[in-house]
Amino acid sequence: MANHMGRLQNLYIPEVKKNWYRVDKSRLDPDLKSKFVQLNADEETKEFLSSSIEKSTWVWTQLWYLLAKAVLKHFWSVTDINGWLGRGSMFVLSEEQARTLLRPARSTNEGTGAIVDIGAGDGEVSRRLAGLYADRYATEISASMRKALGSKGYSLLDTDDWWREKQFDCVCMMNLLDRCSKPKTMLKQAKTAIAPVTPDHKPEERLPIQGATFEEQLSSFAAFMATAGFQLRTWSRVPYLCEGDFAQAYYWLDDSVYVFTPTAIEADV
Repeated sequence: MANHMGRLQNLYIPEVKKNWYRVDKSRLDPDLKSKFVQLNADEETKEFLSSSIEKSTWVWTQLWYLLAKAVLKHFWSVTDINGWLGRGSMFVLSEEQARTLLRPARSTNEGTGAIVDIGAGDGEVSRRLAGLYADRYATEISASMRKALGSKGYSLLDTDDWWREKQFDCVCMMNLLDRCSKPKTMLKQAKTAIAPVTPDHKPEERLPIQGATFEEQLSSFAAFMATAGFQLRTWSRVPYLCEGDFAQAYYWLDDSVYVFTPTAIEADV
């Protein structure tokens, strides 16, 4: 049964992968078209998917996860539980994909400089980017996730005052703006602190994103970021992947990644 499920998942992956990375360029203006970087499911992405499929068939491990979650949910958040269990790792970009997107915007040579990941979780999402820099820093509220970050070589900074301590060559904010309380404040104040995550994920501030299609929404977001004082350098469409469980070997969300550099003038947003 486990092997059969794995075969079904593998048969389904190729077509899904095409949709994950596909963009309708006819809906984009020339500037966005010129900065789009076409990515595909490379070997590192496929390895993550294969690992997720394999882990979903570990019966006793999955039963342990279910039992532990049922008990610990009364005391801990889901984030803390996942950190303690060492499960639910995320994946957005492979190291080579990160290198491709960052190359046009980098001001330092690879293997030098510093990166900070804001709200880093267990560090798995930014690990592929962090490897391109000499020094890696992170902020995270969850105690169990902070422990995981420390074991992976991240230097942990205070969630409110990290920006006061040093300058960074790359500030990583992966899957954060869509679930924090005040995304415009985070951008306008040069990403000075982690905003509290509201329990229902309803923001106190709303980004002026408009449009019914993926392409319309990304055009709207890029226009807003220009008014906020950021210049778009590269962007791409990728899936936001997560390890699965008994019900499904892996989960994914529609996602896009952008590389911005600050501009001299910042409008009132």
